Amino acid sequence: MAKNLSFFSSGKLLITSEYAVIDGACALAVPTKLGQSMTVIDNKELGIHWVAKDVDGNIWFEDHFHVNDFRSTLQTNEATSRLQQILVVARELNPDFLVNSTGFLIETQLGFSKDWGLGSSSTLVNNVAQWANVNPFYIQQKVFGGSGYDIACAQKHNPITYQLIDQKPTVSDVVFVPSFHEHLFFVYMNKKQNSRTSIKNHYQGISDELRNTLNTLTNQFVKTQKVSEFQTLMLAHESIISKLIGIPPVQQTNFSDYEGVIKSLGAWGGDFVLACGPKTSKAYFLEKGYAICIPYFELVFRGK
Repeated sequence: MAKNLSFFSSGKLLITSEYAVIDGACALAVPTKLGQSMTVIDNKELGIHWVAKDVDGNIWFEDHFHVNDFRSTLQTNEATSRLQQILVVARELNPDFLVNSTGFLIETQLGFSKDWGLGSSSTLVNNVAQWANVNPFYIQQKVFGGSGYDIACAQKHNPITYQLIDQKPTVSDVVFVPSFHEHLFFVYMNKKQNSRTSIKNHYQGISDELRNTLNTLTNQFVKTQKVSEFQTLMLAHESIISKLIGIPPVQQTNFSDYEGVIKSLGAWGGDFVLACGPKTSKAYFLEKGYAICIPYFELVFRGK
């Protein structure tokens, strides 16, 4: 094996379909420029020494594992357990993974805050899958569950549509470069939202009719080049998901005086929202106490 290996996976934002992507609705998703890197260095010491650093370069997780069975030599906690599961499933898929190996130093580096909901887990899974040369969708499903759209984003540098067809991921590259992108902003809601918990608490599934409606909306989102049409689509989408999960749209509860339209992304109630409004929107959100307001193409890949 090479002395030094490096991997990178993109973060993710889900623009359309939200919870319904689990039940086969077509979703527009965008990989973020911020992601997670992983470096693998051959180590003369026995075992796998794992060091995970946050966006500021501080170590937030450190552990040491046996190579033969991935047992921790230091601790037992959720982070250790999840990482063990990822490594074990990787070996299930590739029985030669790290067999006859001695030791490694692994260092991961997040490019975004762990609280932002941009895919700390999915980027890790995809990096390990690259290292082990296995299918990351399988690892993600076995360890975390979910639709897998975040894994699809982890592998991309351009917008995609994502759909589960017969429970199999279908990923299509799309051109999504809104002519009005200067009016689009990602706003962090100052709290992290757990997608798995939100799905369990609020989502009960969708009808075929609603799935078809969301599929149509997603296609319209991708194609429109008029800001007024985009805002109309945002409002229609918010209304559908609001009724589906029984939570009022975030614009009603937090930003009723905003001169534009705001759409929740992913798990409602936290993480990021998408705002479409005046170019001066940053000042509005700052005054409201939301300091993280990122212009659209500063955060996500433009693609081809």
